[in-house]
Amino acid sequence: MADDPANLWLARGPRHRLPAEMIRDHALAASGLLVERIGGSPVPTYDLPESFKPAPAGKGADLYRRSLYTFWRRNGPAPVLEAFDTPNRVVCVARRDTTNTPLHALVLLNGVQFVEAARVLAERLLHDSGGPGGAFLGNAFARLSGRAADAREREILGRMYAEQEQHYRQNPADAASLVALGDTPRNPAIDPVVLAAATTVVNALMNHDTFVVKR
Repeated sequence: MADDPANLWLARGPRHRLPAEMIRDHALAASGLLVERIGGSPVPTYDLPESFKPAPAGKGADLYRRSLYTFWRRNGPAPVLEAFDTPNRVVCVARRDTTNTPLHALVLLNGVQFVEAARVLAERLLHDSGGPGGAFLGNAFARLSGRAADAREREILGRMYAEQEQHYRQNPADAASLVALGDTPRNPAIDPVVLAAATTVVNALMNHDTFVVKR
């Protein structure tokens, strides 16, 4: 208040979790996968076969189009969108409900769309940062939270990366399975163990409050 009494810096205001469509688009945009072409037919995303059987998932660019173009059934949206409170079209609603449940973390940490986006972003950040050091961790945090990480946050991320790399060194099959998720092929020049550990860190940041909440 004392530094900005008129709120000219827009530093104060209500906190809102992003709508379902924005959360998915945010992950795709951060990773560079988002296809911003305007117009066209509805497209099936990764999660549609889970509830719209026997509808298959799309391929190529269809998987990365904005959530505006995601295929709907008359009585329900795609499961990922429904998990984040997108209402069905059976009734009209003036305002969406906003819940806070463990299901959100389940989707963000395990949904193929989010794991793939985390892996693709990890590949780019590893390349730009010269490897999985402090620069990688700082760039990942800044990219997904919009601010620089403090010393404590960097220490936590560094410890997390080290633990994950140790786990995947001992379980290389798990690393190979993780980095193979998604339709986008992985970069074969990056050690799959390093990439899996980096993907896990980025995926955890996508599950963090700063990624899904507008301040």
